Amino acid sequence: MKDYQLRYIGNLKNILELKDVFRLPQNGFESWYQSCLDASRKISEIKKENDAILKEELFPTLDDIYNASEEELNALEEFSNALLDWKANLDPGVYVIIHEALLRMYRVARNPSRIIKELYLLGMGFYYQDLAYRGSDHAKAHQLNFENEMIFTEASSYFRYFPSLDSDETRGYIIRALANISITSNDRRKRLSSSIKALHIVTDPYYIQMAPSLPWKVYERRTYQQISAVRSTLSRGDFSNEELALIMEACQIIFEPEKGVDNPNIRWLWPYYEMEYNLGLADLKQTLTRMEKLILSTNYDQYDESGLYANVQLPLYYGRLLKNNPQFLEKERYTAFLKDAYEKMMKTLMSLPRENMDEYFSYIFALLANSYFETAGVPTYFDTMKKLISRYTGEYYIKARRFGEILTLYCKTILESDPSFFDELPFLHEMKDRDEKKKALYAYAMDCGLFYDFGLIPMNMDKTLSSRSLFEREDEIYTLHTDIGCSSLKERASTRRFADIALGHHRSYDENDGYPNEYVRLDSPYRRFCDLVCVVSYLEKHYEQDIDAVCVDILSQARTVFSPLIASYLEEEDFRRQIEEILTGERKGYYRELYDQLLTEKENSAS
Repeated sequence: MKDYQLRYIGNLKNILELKDVFRLPQNGFESWYQSCLDASRKISEIKKENDAILKEELFPTLDDIYNASEEELNALEEFSNALLDWKANLDPGVYVIIHEALLRMYRVARNPSRIIKELYLLGMGFYYQDLAYRGSDHAKAHQLNFENEMIFTEASSYFRYFPSLDSDETRGYIIRALANISITSNDRRKRLSSSIKALHIVTDPYYIQMAPSLPWKVYERRTYQQISAVRSTLSRGDFSNEELALIMEACQIIFEPEKGVDNPNIRWLWPYYEMEYNLGLADLKQTLTRMEKLILSTNYDQYDESGLYANVQLPLYYGRLLKNNPQFLEKERYTAFLKDAYEKMMKTLMSLPRENMDEYFSYIFALLANSYFETAGVPTYFDTMKKLISRYTGEYYIKARRFGEILTLYCKTILESDPSFFDELPFLHEMKDRDEKKKALYAYAMDCGLFYDFGLIPMNMDKTLSSRSLFEREDEIYTLHTDIGCSSLKERASTRRFADIALGHHRSYDENDGYPNEYVRLDSPYRRFCDLVCVVSYLEKHYEQDIDAVCVDILSQARTVFSPLIASYLEEEDFRRQIEEILTGERKGYYRELYDQLLTEKENSAS
């Protein structure tokens, strides 16, 4: 690799190490606090250096890719491999722009083998980049998925040249691209049909003999794993007998190696049981009992794939089954088990070592945010996510606390001149006592600091945002955090009051700018508070700039971007100074809160 490429990789790894200081406090608060401040400053410096490396070194190389030497092309490939290793995935975005440039070059050169390879690699880059918006049903998410699907579809279309190709490696990319349509397509029928087509190829002696060096058995097993993933939709009853038989066979094949061994991988043990349930071969009571045994058989501190599946994914699925079958909620033992399973899940997550925070962990974290079942007798979604925010998002937590403090100050100032300004908020409707309303409003303001940008957390965007500026496609993905945050918060009673804020805090007051279009201001009973969050978001984003200049910007955009009522309070000099003090003042108190919470959770996990 070139020197700039080695420096960039080193910087990304350094950022991960520096961010770890937020998770493992030690040697007392003062030492930890100073290390946090030093780490934050260092991360900002590295981010600026990374932006400069890309602008001054990588982008010019990609712009002149047609004149690149073989040495430069090899260095780019080695660089991209280090950025996306299928586990840590240091920077899928830079990986994508490298392979987009290589694909353009090989198209011009009319080099089919390299076109096929680059299509496959680019598809994988998109796939890992697009994991950020998992769980979103937004039209933009479907569009991005379709783009990824088309990359793999184009690569697999070269299958008609399979016999005439002179490289087994190229043949392998075609087969893998065909199989990977199933992981990107939004159409369940297409996912199954592409997997079936891939299975026919990877088990056909004709093709195996043609390319004997390919790992055919690996292809076969992974294809069966993809087919088994369709098991969750078996109960719809719209599969043919042949398709049903194949899905059942797939579940059986991946189940067999785990059956009866001392330490089975529960990720591949469970699908067989789920298949039997969805086909009606096992009833719900038997299925829940099987799940309970798998969860109980796994120690909370087993952090490998099997352990995380048993300790995180299975409790979430257990909750989903209870949600879909509410008659079982009437039986106390099932709710009691769910409570215990959730508590064990949190013990796992609150003690997870950093080396286990890989792509699979990001997947199950997003799954938790999307799938957590909140019901009476179990920890609320609100409490659960607050703990996870403090555990995994140190910088986000500090920013959120500062944000909440400004919101609270703003609320107090507004109430001094208009005591009924926020009375339209639904959770205040039944409160008669004015002091009780104030107390509830201020608590809501502080918690809004944590949840208004909540969608960014399951998206795992923090790694990229800390490392460099976003690219155009990543900006498109970023906008989906409003939809993702709103969907998750709206689904649960304990967080429903934050949903409109999460959805609308990037939408302009006149609704002619910003996103998403789904937020309609006049339809929301939280519109005035969302107006407030929009203003505070702008203040917080520009906290390093002169406060007076920022306030002038806000006032100049009143009635268009910002609410004129909310903006008008910024005309007061004293109020500006109070905001400035929060934005620029020492945040030691917030760090103390974070330290105490992390230390408490660390001690609880050890006990």
